[in-house]
Amino acid sequence: MDRERRKKKYLRNLISIAYCSLELLVVIAAFQGLGWAINRSSESEEVEKIVGSIISDSQAQTESGPLICLDAGHGGRDDGSVNGSRTEKADNLKAAQAVAAYLKQKDARVVMTRDDDTFFSLEARCEIANRSKADIFVSLHRNEGDGNGLEVWIEGKAPEETVTLATNIRNGLADVGVSRDRGVKKGTQKSENKDYYVNSHTDMPSCLIELGFINNAGDNQLFDEKLEAYAAAIGDAILASCKKEASGQTGADGGKEAPAPGSEQISPESTESGGAGGSAAAPQYPKISGVETLGSQSMDWGQGSNVDEKNRPTGALTAQQQYGDKNALFIGEESQTIYLTLDEGYEYGCTPSILDTLKEKNVKAVFFVTEPYAKQEPDLVKRMIAEGHTVGNHSVTHPSAGLPSLSMEEQQKEVLENHAYMKENFGYEMHLFRYPAGKFSEQSLAIVNNCNYKSVFWSFAYLDYDVENQPDEEESLNKMIEKLHPGAVYLLHAESKTNTAVLGRFIDQVREKGYEFALIA
Repeated sequence: MDRERRKKKYLRNLISIAYCSLELLVVIAAFQGLGWAINRSSESEEVEKIVGSIISDSQAQTESGPLICLDAGHGGRDDGSVNGSRTEKADNLKAAQAVAAYLKQKDARVVMTRDDDTFFSLEARCEIANRSKADIFVSLHRNEGDGNGLEVWIEGKAPEETVTLATNIRNGLADVGVSRDRGVKKGTQKSENKDYYVNSHTDMPSCLIELGFINNAGDNQLFDEKLEAYAAAIGDAILASCKKEASGQTGADGGKEAPAPGSEQISPESTESGGAGGSAAAPQYPKISGVETLGSQSMDWGQGSNVDEKNRPTGALTAQQQYGDKNALFIGEESQTIYLTLDEGYEYGCTPSILDTLKEKNVKAVFFVTEPYAKQEPDLVKRMIAEGHTVGNHSVTHPSAGLPSLSMEEQQKEVLENHAYMKENFGYEMHLFRYPAGKFSEQSLAIVNNCNYKSVFWSFAYLDYDVENQPDEEESLNKMIEKLHPGAVYLLHAESKTNTAVLGRFIDQVREKGYEFALIA
């Protein structure tokens, strides 16, 4: 009997403990709920203050610029990513404040989801943007993990206005200088089928910028040294996107009639129909006046063999200094970034393998195509666009005597007819031009610029285009690596079996030497 009584007593004690534990959990939950309610109430009050302030300011102004909502990610108890004493929340706030200051200088109105070290929920951030009726929402962040460089994120089903905004920002930042251009991406780091909350719950064009990796020393140095330049690039891209949306620009009319030289109508307006590396919204380049008075003498481009102490061809440096004001690129800025370009005059069965290698190595390139190539190889052109590469304009007929051998009107047609064909048949706007046979003149540089194109030359090229006399693979690879230099613009011909065979090893060795690949903006 004693054993039976002890067993019953033990069970009663267990039940009592269980009830006490349950009551304690209920009390804890109640306090947590109360704490959440208090925090939410306090947050709502702050949201009301922010929204009320911007609405009051708007009512006080008879004329006002666009309203931009800037979101400094994380904050308060949420540090975001951390690298030693460096926190993402602090970097995000610095960037947002710098962008805000620049936008205000340009007469834009700015609302910030936070302007100090305060925590706001994602719901509150979106509420501020939506209730303020902002025209654009931009969230600023720093990345973390195994990598480096810039990323811009948008929602998976982003409308054209959002894609244009993100592309403008990406192009602007790339022009300033980033360690790696990782492109415009859809979804989230974890899944393309899910979106970042601030992208999917805001009512206006929105994007999330990852300004480099906080655990990468090179990215941190760039962030610190170029913060003001980054802010200006983001601000200019935002304002350009606002103007495009307000004006309702939809691109060139697709016609093939080339207007008169120097006319304001000759430049194709920019539209956006793709994602990262796709039909990027082209900048609107300032017109060059007096085209007919410029030198028309044809010049043959070649980078030469002389180099400076950094292995950069002095010929390319001189040409960049001489013709850079005419929107020409011979060599990039002094950075560990290089640019891969491939010319496509006709298909020799190599391009599919080249695309396979680029996809495997996660490298984006510029493919310069002629109109006949686009007509004969539409599937390859579609693949280039779909896989995030840039398609550039290599003229209609590829005149062997060069563009300057033609009249001014004929030169325009070589550019604009190919442009119109690509837009009409692929929904794609080109904005980079490569001269047939590398022949150009000061006048042709101005004509191409006034067609709203950047002229892209190169700082490395070699005899790789003769399909009947292909160079040795090892010698070619060694030459490509030996000539590596900061800001290099590589020209390779896609009909080369040698280039196709060594491309993967070339990419690997370039990266081993501390360089990265980027697209030309």
